[in-house]
Amino acid sequence: MLPLATRVLREAMTRLRELADRPRAGGTPELLDALERLRAIELAISAEKTLLIAEILANGGTWQKAADACKVQKQTLHKAYKDKVNAVSRICNDSAAEKVLRLMDLLHPQTVAWLIRLGHVEVQTAVVNGRRERVLRRNVSAIVADEQSTRRPHRERLSTGIQPRALRHFPLPRRSS
Repeated sequence: MLPLATRVLREAMTRLRELADRPRAGGTPELLDALERLRAIELAISAEKTLLIAEILANGGTWQKAADACKVQKQTLHKAYKDKVNAVSRICNDSAAEKVLRLMDLLHPQTVAWLIRLGHVEVQTAVVNGRRERVLRRNVSAIVADEQSTRRPHRERLSTGIQPRALRHFPLPRRSS
């Protein structure tokens, strides 16, 4: 029920951990960038906590046990996470396709927006329970075309400019100890 979505989002969490390095002191742009990265990590932690709570509840656990593990009051945890946990449970129990995309849209909307800009995800509208809703679909042909373009020989890649994979890592200088 939840394991596939959990694996996908944990992969995203692992990638966000790479961004946790602190910049050297003194540079305002670097410090602002560090704050943006910290916000991304906070959002990822919240998403991971939502999934874990949903898994606990799906496996017979209680809000009280989850709150005890988080060292907070049950009411505090419930108020902060009940809406998203309920949405995760509805998505996972639904029989509709593209559950992972729906979970990503709920928990990592910026990632889904980026996939839409890349063309890997298409936004469509559909009537669901008598209401028009946004539906996300994978654009398999765009994904395949993007994968094929990144598999070209080295000489061809150089002639096209910067490749998407080259933009993934932005190392920051480490603080001297």
